[in-house]
Amino acid sequence: MSKIVRTYPACDDLRQIWLYVAERNLTAADRLIDRFERTLRSLARNPLIGESVPQYRPGLRRFTVGNYVLYYEPIRGGVRLVRVLHGARKVDGLS
Repeated sequence: MSKIVRTYPACDDLRQIWLYVAERNLTAADRLIDRFERTLRSLARNPLIGESVPQYRPGLRRFTVGNYVLYYEPIRGGVRLVRVLHGARKVDGLS
């Protein structure tokens, strides 16, 4: 079983995304989070399939899911989810 570690900012991102979408459509919010989770499981098994983005921080990668971008780092046995941001959001740095 591949490991998925979520940072506190990533957990907060997921919660905020769900709340925003759920205000309009609860089913769509649940489906979006499910889609993120399926993608994370795939990334945990194949962490190098995402695009490398070392300009934000060394070792960081990203993978687009709909209008959102999962920023993650490969770790031993899986991935660490760093942030989940809307694709239109300007990214200066990732904490």
